[in-house]
Amino acid sequence: MRAASLVARRALVSGRGLRAAAPRQLAPWRCLTQTTAPGAQEKRDILKASVPHVASLGWCDDALAAGARDLGLSAAAQGQVTNGAVDLVAFVAQEQCEQLREEIDDAAQELAALDDWRDRLKLAIAKRLELSKPFHAHRAQAMGLMVTPLSRDDGAVPPADPPPAFEVLHRLVDELARATVVHEEALDVPEWRLRRAAAGVAYALCEVRALTDDSEDLGRSLKVASEVVDRFGDASEGPAALKQGLKAGAHAAASLGTAALSFLPGPAVGALPQLLDVFASRLSGGLEDVFELSLKKALKALPESPVPAPPGRAAPPAPEPEPEPEPSAK
Repeated sequence: MRAASLVARRALVSGRGLRAAAPRQLAPWRCLTQTTAPGAQEKRDILKASVPHVASLGWCDDALAAGARDLGLSAAAQGQVTNGAVDLVAFVAQEQCEQLREEIDDAAQELAALDDWRDRLKLAIAKRLELSKPFHAHRAQAMGLMVTPLSRDDGAVPPADPPPAFEVLHRLVDELARATVVHEEALDVPEWRLRRAAAGVAYALCEVRALTDDSEDLGRSLKVASEVVDRFGDASEGPAALKQGLKAGAHAAASLGTAALSFLPGPAVGALPQLLDVFASRLSGGLEDVFELSLKKALKALPESPVPAPPGRAAPPAPEPEPEPEPSAK
């Protein structure tokens, strides 16, 4: 009955002259990478100028207005940032992905010297968490904004794109897992999938733990990630390798309890803690089974990606040889 009424409402909306949205692939960083669109470069400039104000003002329109003023623009110019603070968080997340890629490439020799891929992943996670430290005081606010759907600019229905968190997690998982690849090993697709799963589960739980982490250098958060990574086996062990890792992740999530929901906006949380308790009571493993199922679904939603080349800087092109001087005429 509910499904039928939903179809009827969509038909009614279409009949009023609004264009229904066709299924489409995600366009990562759509609001930030279309630099040829009118005003796109100015929008990027405002976002970049706003970042230094986040530490004192948080992720908000006031930070965007301050960034616009720094550029000599009216504070009202921040209205060009369509999704407000959501775009600001997504912009910083994009910049941090670029910085992480640079740091992983710079650490290629250090990573290659580690025998176990799990140790390489732990090092990469530590580097990513380090990049987040300047914004640690506003971490919960950022995570809440990251799960906020983006408004669409094409007039389609529904009037929102998926939250930036999907694109962020996809790219971040690939970058973290890329740090585990070395020249000396033949990495097949199953092993690559396993390492992506380990990266996604471990870092997601690391971020959740960081919400309430006041330890030096966020050591407690890194400890959670390290313990989860250590539970992942190798693909040669078959499905058990992934299962062990997911169970470790579910155990860590269950130990955090409803703190794992604290980054969501209040209206989004709603009755989720009560619903989790209901689901947990129906599963033999309780809350751990609930989180294990959730982790499996989240990993399934990640698009596939090919096995990448190992980290490292490309060798500069060899200089062209100097032309030999022509023999002088006698």
